[in-house]
Parts: sequence; C-alpha cells; structure tokens
Amino acid sequence: MTRTSSKIWRTVVFAGAMLGAGASCGKDKQATTTPPPEPVAVPAADPGAADAKANADKAAQEQAAKEADDKRAADELAAKEAEEAAAKQAEEDAAKKRPRGGNARPTGRGFVLS
Repeated sequence: MTRTSSKIWRTVVFAGAMLGAGASCGKDKQATTTPPPEPVAVPAADPGAADAKANADKAAQEQAAKEADDKRAADELAAKEAEEAAAKQAEEDAAKKRPRGGNARPTGRGFVLS
C-alpha cells in the first residue's frame, strides 16, 4: 500500500473506534425508575346521576344545533345583504355620467404620434 492509503485507513479505523466508544458510554448508567402510581378508588355509580348526565348531554347537543342554525342563518343574511349592496353599487356606477361626453365607450382625445 502507498503511504496515503494507509493513512486514510488509519483515520477510518480511529473514527470507528471513537464512534464505538461513544455508543457504549450510555449503557453504563442505570436507569432510574419511578414507583407505579397508586390505584385511585372509584366511587359507586349513582343511577340518578347517569340519567341527569344523559339529559344534560342531550340539552347541550340541542343547544349546539340551535347555535349552528342561528349562525348559518346569520351568514346567509349577511351574504344576501352583501350581494344587494354590490348590485346597488353597480347600478350607481352605471348611472354616473362620464366627465366628458355621455357615452359609455371612451373616445380618444389628444393627438397620435406616428
């Protein structure tokens, strides 16, 4: 082997040894563990509470549906008002006269360089 190729191989071997040494450093430490949590006592279920919860859930769903309908109606009304305002503005723009001349099509004023 030539001198440069042996130097390259020594560099590769040295780098591999450094990587191997770094990977094994973390294995010497012992992992700390936390004790398992204590079980929580669950109170006995009250049959009346289940009915009350079901009624409350049903009322909340009805309220959410009503709010969604109200929001949709308000959005539709706002869209309709916006369309009406745009149509009114378009009519006003069409009714305006041009400052010079009454026709809608502009005509050339001035001179042409040729």
